[in-house]
Amino acid sequence: MPGPAEFLTMFALAALPVPEASSCMRATHALATGAVPTAEDFVATACGDTKPLRAVRYDTALRAARMARPLAPGEVIAAVPASMLAAIRPGETLYVQAHVGPVVVQREVQALQPAKAGQKLFVRAADGTVMSVRFGRDAG
Repeated sequence: MPGPAEFLTMFALAALPVPEASSCMRATHALATGAVPTAEDFVATACGDTKPLRAVRYDTALRAARMARPLAPGEVIAAVPASMLAAIRPGETLYVQAHVGPVVVQREVQALQPAKAGQKLFVRAADGTVMSVRFGRDAG
């Protein structure tokens, strides 16, 4: 009979998801070289017998993944970790909100860089003002 430490270790290992050795992603639409992909650009699929090439590289200066080559709709690539994919792309329309007591002020802005939930990014308002904001965890 295993002791408490062994039981907890076995329980913890059983709770971890087993990574699929043949996990791939299928592009839902065309993506150009240098584009910032999001999770919505792909659906999970099995690799089958093929060994797909990687099509995404991490850009440290941008702090996001970028397409290393163009992708056609339906093309299958090696799986990309979700942690590498941005939640928003540069150019997307967002809304900055400021809460002052019961009043909420909202302003439409355009993202100037990609970001994940919780990250700071620069945005531009319609009047040209550039601001640093935090992309909210409940946004997206």
